Amino acid sequence: AVVSTQSTGDEATRLKNRQTRFLNDLDITKDGVIYFTDSSSRHPRKYNLYAFLEGGPHGTLFSYDLNTLEIQVLMSGLHMPNGVQLAADESYLLVSETVRARIIRYWLKGEKAGSWDFFATNLPGYPDNIRRRENGGYWVGMAAIRRHPFSLVDYLAPYPQVRATITKILPYYLLRSLASQYGMVVVLDEFGNILDSLQDPGGAVVPSVSEVAEIGGVLYIGSYHSNYIARLTLRNEF
Repeated sequence: AVVSTQSTGDEATRLKNRQTRFLNDLDITKDGVIYFTDSSSRHPRKYNLYAFLEGGPHGTLFSYDLNTLEIQVLMSGLHMPNGVQLAADESYLLVSETVRARIIRYWLKGEKAGSWDFFATNLPGYPDNIRRRENGGYWVGMAAIRRHPFSLVDYLAPYPQVRATITKILPYYLLRSLASQYGMVVVLDEFGNILDSLQDPGGAVVPSVSEVAEIGGVLYIGSYHSNYIARLTLRNEF
């Protein structure tokens, strides 16, 4: 079978002989191809902070053709791949690589089809979902910000064994309590340049941003840590 499932007691599913535990975001082309991410083959969604802190190359980008029922592995060894967004003309696909604070561009059409490059790097936070703006470019929700002058995740980046050890000895509830409360949405142009940002420094309304959707001049903002959706009427400059 092209797609098989296997219960292991921890929400694991096997796709193309790859174990997936954290199926995340998706987008669908007009002709019925689904592109989706598995953020981690080691940690399920309920332990997403472990996946984030460990930050290992355990993520995969898949495609699934609804017409041929064929599934393909497009990229593997990704560091917590997360949000997925097609370009307006479907010439490329954007994938946020959360732990690396960057966005990958995977080319679907033209001479570069099947290759990839970096669309945006060294972002001010750790990107979650990406969504198109009505005026062009993209909204990017930040799951957390990179605090200056010190960011624990950045500091531990060169030490994968230390990160992995912390996830084994630190209780999840304690790690959850240490998560920063800071809402941030970044505006990118069609070339990946930062144009602007929206911020809630104290996280009073939006403690972090998982999802951003623009509909008719109104921005709807969702957070993994909130049981509500925030609504913001955009000014003309956006």
